[in-house]
Amino acid sequence: MSKISRAVISILILLILISGANAIAVENIKKLDIPKPDLWGVILSPDGTKLAYVAIDEKNSQQIFVINTDGSGEKKLTDDANKKWGLAWGTDKIAYISFGNDGLEKIFVINPDGTGNAQLIPDNTRQGDSEKYMEAWGAPSWSPDGKSLVYTSLDEIGMQKMYKVNADGSGKTAVLDEISRQWSPAFSPDGKNIVYVSYPLEKYKEELFIVDIAGTARKQLTFDEIKKNYPVWGPDGTIVFVSYESVTSSGEELFAIDQDGKNRRLFINEDFKQRYPSFSRDGRKFAYAAIDAAGNIKIAVGDVTGITAATTAITTATPIITTAAPTIAKTTVTPAATVQTQEKGNGIWLIMVLAAAIILLLVAIALKDFFKK
Repeated sequence: MSKISRAVISILILLILISGANAIAVENIKKLDIPKPDLWGVILSPDGTKLAYVAIDEKNSQQIFVINTDGSGEKKLTDDANKKWGLAWGTDKIAYISFGNDGLEKIFVINPDGTGNAQLIPDNTRQGDSEKYMEAWGAPSWSPDGKSLVYTSLDEIGMQKMYKVNADGSGKTAVLDEISRQWSPAFSPDGKNIVYVSYPLEKYKEELFIVDIAGTARKQLTFDEIKKNYPVWGPDGTIVFVSYESVTSSGEELFAIDQDGKNRRLFINEDFKQRYPSFSRDGRKFAYAAIDAAGNIKIAVGDVTGITAATTAITTATPIITTAAPTIAKTTVTPAATVQTQEKGNGIWLIMVLAAAIILLLVAIALKDFFKK
């Protein structure tokens, strides 16, 4: 192999290593053999040792089950006839959505051993969506310290909005006082920001946004106009969500994106369809629902690799959003065209730098050979 070929290959390897830095992945994926005809709403416990999910029991009713991540020790937590969905596992409680006495969708909380089952918020609002798409609003999300939840409900004019409530059901407040629809909120690991799904202004295409917990600043992450839902926040600022390869695709798959809106990628390259992404609190375990071509669903559990920094229950990297704007009226969202132009510009500069490096290297090799002669 010539010196030039070796040099070019070295540069390509270096670029591959740089582009792959800080990108988490999942390995050692194991699919649990749970003898249930159907299951959904998969969620990992904070310590990554157990899973909760909804499945049909022997009475043909939807119930919540808990099982160890190795597939052992299954236990049924609930025993009523109402539908259940939208599971979220906090520090000491599991939240889920079902129907209250008024027939509306409500958030309930239950202990992981099946005790203490109770409705959380004592008001007459819908706290979930059971209609055309049963989980279109997504599950509630616990703050890392377990002291509050964010969830989707309707405002006074019937628009989906994000609300924050204390763990005892008190202190309900709107997160973002803005005219757009907002749903499927999920806390960041440090509890300072929320990722959620919304429509950009004048467009009815689901995109991912981030807002700080005070609701004073937001940022649009995606601009591909492809339907997406179920976003969850993982380690190293990675956000995993359900989406599609293109606007015409029919198979739901798990994608990842960095918290700055870059590096969108397929997260797990297997299964016919995938839903319900879930990380453990330390970000080192990952679970999801793996669906085959026949529609059979299995819970898949794997180990997260590529974590570059230690993660804890409350702290992560520096928050990506500043809260300089005093009111939502002054909040700005970066236009898609601007972001695309910036990314294109960054790509051009990278190509120019690479080309210059290769040219300099080739010139140096040529000069060295010339002086040898």
